[in-house]
Amino acid sequence: MAHRLQPRLVGDGEPLTGQKWENLVARCRDLKEKALAVDGSADEFFSLSISGRGASLLSSAMSARMTRGEIHKILFEGFFPECDRAAVPETARGAFKEWGLPYATDSAITKHLAAFLNGLPRVDAILFNGGSLFPILVRERLLLQIGNWQEGYTPLSLENREPDLAVALGAARYGRILHTKENRIEAGAPRAIFLEVHRKGDAHHKASGPPSLVCILPRGAKSGERFAMDDLALSLQINRPVRFQSHYSTRGIKVKAGGLVDWNEKEFHPLLALETIIKLDDAEEKRMGKTLPVSLSAEQNELGLLQIFLHSQHADVKQTWPLEFNLRPHESGSVTAKRSHTEAMIKAEPNVSAEAMVMAQERIQTLFSQRIDKRDKLTATRLTKSLEEMFGRPKGEWNWVVVRGLWEALEKSFLYRSNSIDHEETWLILAGYFLRPGFGAIMDEARMDSLWRLKEGGQAFPGKRIRLQEHILWRRVAGGLDRQRQERLFSPELHSLRGTKGVSPELIRLSGALERLGHEIKTELIDFYADSAKNLLKAKQYADPYLNALGLLLNRTPLYAGPEAVVSPDKVEQVFHIFSPLDWSGPQGLEMQTLFLQAARVVDNRSLDVAASLRKKIGSKLEKAGVSSLKVARVLEFFPVVRADQVSLYGESLPPGLFVGGSES
Repeated sequence: MAHRLQPRLVGDGEPLTGQKWENLVARCRDLKEKALAVDGSADEFFSLSISGRGASLLSSAMSARMTRGEIHKILFEGFFPECDRAAVPETARGAFKEWGLPYATDSAITKHLAAFLNGLPRVDAILFNGGSLFPILVRERLLLQIGNWQEGYTPLSLENREPDLAVALGAARYGRILHTKENRIEAGAPRAIFLEVHRKGDAHHKASGPPSLVCILPRGAKSGERFAMDDLALSLQINRPVRFQSHYSTRGIKVKAGGLVDWNEKEFHPLLALETIIKLDDAEEKRMGKTLPVSLSAEQNELGLLQIFLHSQHADVKQTWPLEFNLRPHESGSVTAKRSHTEAMIKAEPNVSAEAMVMAQERIQTLFSQRIDKRDKLTATRLTKSLEEMFGRPKGEWNWVVVRGLWEALEKSFLYRSNSIDHEETWLILAGYFLRPGFGAIMDEARMDSLWRLKEGGQAFPGKRIRLQEHILWRRVAGGLDRQRQERLFSPELHSLRGTKGVSPELIRLSGALERLGHEIKTELIDFYADSAKNLLKAKQYADPYLNALGLLLNRTPLYAGPEAVVSPDKVEQVFHIFSPLDWSGPQGLEMQTLFLQAARVVDNRSLDVAASLRKKIGSKLEKAGVSSLKVARVLEFFPVVRADQVSLYGESLPPGLFVGGSES
């Protein structure tokens, strides 16, 4: 409705952005509810007004109107269209979507309903719940549609006088029942839950067939009821990343806990997988091998969490490992994408021989454990070259499995960094290279937790040289730090930025890489960096670190953070006015060009996009500076963000095979 009304409000003016667009959407919501509250003629008009851009509230108000017929058409054709009982929702990306929210691709609710009811018994009655189903016209459309699917048998509409409050009232009633210990109706688990397992031989002759599923929670299971599966001969891989993929089924599959079935696409749907690592010390691993015999037990609590316990069946290892899955199914389409990506990661192998990998890990630990004299000092360059010779590959070709495997040896060598300042410097350089960009590989979250714990130990050789390498390390792995850690890392540095003239260029670049910093900190940095860069450029001095950081702080398409991390378009306008009088051409203007290509890119989000008039000015300035028309086009119109765009933000190559988001093309 807002898209339909906008041209009537602004005419030939600029599209609404930011708060004005949100105001229009809110007013359209009111208009919709008013039009659906009572029946009336299709040509009856409904009007709305929002404030404009002028100084006078009354003179700048913008008004438009829409007929009841138009509102009904948008609602019933867009969200509740008539469809066949065999209809299925479309899976291609559609128009009704927003960045970062798990909205269904197909907005036709009736198609989703048809797919849900396919193969199920006849519907006898419907309980309408939720404010969107308050209008009688919507309920009548759904009753009629289901009746048509059931050869004219229209379900009974159960009375619910306050569908918008039904959940709150039900929750209050449920709480009272629990408190007073009254009798309550228990339906049990609405879906059966299965865990994916691999039978012996799968890796050879069944790799292309369907996976095996073991039922760990049968349909109808009561909350708190525990199921023990002691008869399954299960083995658990230890000291390496493992993935526990769960599935659910709402069909009436008759299988008990511990029963095995084959997966099929029609009956089983994936839940988000849990990735973890079950660690035992090196001595236990050598004694038992790479796997450990285990049994399973599972139960679902009242919050919808499935608790799975892995119990060691080895006589020498008396341990239990708890796992928790959220049973709220995510059906936005991202689960399947994540599943296929994770499966590829699990199956990935190092692109060097196993023997060379073991030798490389031993080489790292041996060199760090030795006190090397000045004539043969330890450096990252020397160590890397020796590893390249072992692998027969340049370091740029080492895939993510190799570099993360080398991190394991480096992590074990952490205490040896105190042997010399060369040891500590080399350790920091290699840590950044092995863990870059801090995310994207299985178990990177655990690796970053480990790196953070090591940081708490402080520097073995405090000083400018080690501080420099720390800044580079954290810039390389910034994507693996949450907001709390990023702010904890950078807050102590703010004081030095405010009060020091000779600020480290690597500290400035680090600040740009910390995408999850709060808007207040980012705003302060943008103001400070813009003024500093302006003064340096006027004095014909080097300002690239400031411009580089500004481009990342103002960037519209973050590498790893969400849209909530993007600063207001007003800051882009402010910085443009500072730099617009300067010359952006030539080699010395490359960082300035990159800054505004990032800061003014169109992302098709009204809250984040820079105003069209300002983008035209920026585009014109870029064209005059010699920037290609293909690059400038991304400032003037919307192009989907592809993976190469995101990787370019990182500033160096990523390990081959590593996934960082975005589409391929």
